[in-house]
Amino acid sequence: MNSENQTNNNFNSKNYSSEEILQKSGKTMKFCMVLEFFMPYFYGGGEIRYHELIKRLVKQGHKVDILTMNVEGAPHHEIYDGINIYHIGPTIKTPPYRSKGKILQYMYAVFKWLNSHDYDIIDTQAYSPLFPSVLYSKKSHIPLIATIHDVSNGNQDQYSQQATIAYLGEKFFVKLPFTKILTVSENTKTSLIKDFNIKPSKIELIYNGVDLEAIDSVKCDKKDNNRVLFVGRLVPHKHADHLLSIINNIKEKYPDIHLVIIGKGTEKESLLKYVKDNNLEDYVEFMQELSNEELTYQMKLANVLVLPSTREGFGRVLTEANACHTPTIAYASGGVVEAIDDTRTGYLVKPGDITTLQEKIEYILDNKDVEEKLGLQGRKNVEEKFNWDKLVSQYIQMAQKLIN
Repeated sequence: MNSENQTNNNFNSKNYSSEEILQKSGKTMKFCMVLEFFMPYFYGGGEIRYHELIKRLVKQGHKVDILTMNVEGAPHHEIYDGINIYHIGPTIKTPPYRSKGKILQYMYAVFKWLNSHDYDIIDTQAYSPLFPSVLYSKKSHIPLIATIHDVSNGNQDQYSQQATIAYLGEKFFVKLPFTKILTVSENTKTSLIKDFNIKPSKIELIYNGVDLEAIDSVKCDKKDNNRVLFVGRLVPHKHADHLLSIINNIKEKYPDIHLVIIGKGTEKESLLKYVKDNNLEDYVEFMQELSNEELTYQMKLANVLVLPSTREGFGRVLTEANACHTPTIAYASGGVVEAIDDTRTGYLVKPGDITTLQEKIEYILDNKDVEEKLGLQGRKNVEEKFNWDKLVSQYIQMAQKLIN
């Protein structure tokens, strides 16, 4: 082994900060991140994760280009928080809805772009960007990170009625010859190993983080009374309807109960109908398209955040709520079991067990000392495990090692 490789291996094997790695390597890295949509046109969990990661890479001197689908009204090139964003391929009117034909057009546009640009490393989010990125990586020998947030289990309580097709597609996509698979939870990592026969050495786990500085910049000096919060897409597997059922059950016990549902999606009309049919207009409020500051304020104002979802790669809103000193309750599904430290930062409930979910909500509402204790411990847990600055250091070490 020559001295240069020996030096690289030495500093990659130690827990250097990202700034130290940059200093020791003597070079910045040029990343290409490929995903179908990006902020400010779509605020999904994966998109927010990329934003938090990339803006820190840029701040530390690295160069980052994002390839994303054209969105109606968006320019071909724009800069967002110092990030170069290129809208390529077909034009999408209402993200995230896109046809199979437009997905294929985007895949072709990604391959064409990569063929005409130079990068040190590519990071692509599941699923449609994976295939063209793999083709280019094998052709060019540029290392490729495949970011896979979660995988399905084949049942119908998933993203859509096409869960079976999605499951079969995943079996193909996750086994493509990536340089490294990056995932955000131990649960997804275990599933990739057991259900998809991926070698453990090929998988890297880096949790989603929380921007503590941004959280702390939002001032809210009070907690509302009996305020329950839901944050997420209004789609079947998120089960916001379970919360409406609970509010209907407990409205007489808590006349001032207030459920705030923040999000939009295909289930919104049916949720609104349930509210109207059960005379819950005085107890339930819908919000959507809030700024980061407005969302943080709502998290700080709530007594508890509840996520009755049966499929989650991680559950970012849970750690964000904990950072706001707000306890959390969720169905024990996917990466949620890592986002919540059961009985310490909140409570985990068997998926679909609405009765126990209601009991846990009532327990927090009835015991302000418990609410305060869980909130304090939740904040401490986020500071220790989900601080973005620490997680970005891990990401840079991984990327540097792949390049070397």
